[in-house]
Amino acid sequence: MISIDCSKSLAIKDQLLEYVADKIKALPILKSEKILLTSIDDNQNIDKLDVLDAISEFLESVNLKENFKIIPKDDDLKIEPLDGTDMKEKLEKISEKNKNPFLECTHCGFMTMYEEELTTHRLIHYI
Repeated sequence: MISIDCSKSLAIKDQLLEYVADKIKALPILKSEKILLTSIDDNQNIDKLDVLDAISEFLESVNLKENFKIIPKDDDLKIEPLDGTDMKEKLEKISEKNKNPFLECTHCGFMTMYEEELTTHRLIHYI
């Protein structure tokens, strides 16, 4: 399992998840500030270099490659922004596309579009 920490790059997290998971054919698990990638087949491991290449390709496809750095450490990757002149504009464009209609459980990351369903779900954490 490979973890991608997007705590400082939340504006690109959702699109990055889709792109990388499709590219390396992995099962993504979305947490509040992290993406966990696990293999669909238990007998196969995810190659960290493939994930790094997919992240780089994504950043290049949205013209942000020069504005972010990828920091690898064991099976964890961290994506951090660099100071760039036009990065704020680019991120705002991406953020407009990422208006997320989902509500997320703060305990486990469960996501739903319905407030009542989330409230009911949260109750199971207190049983």
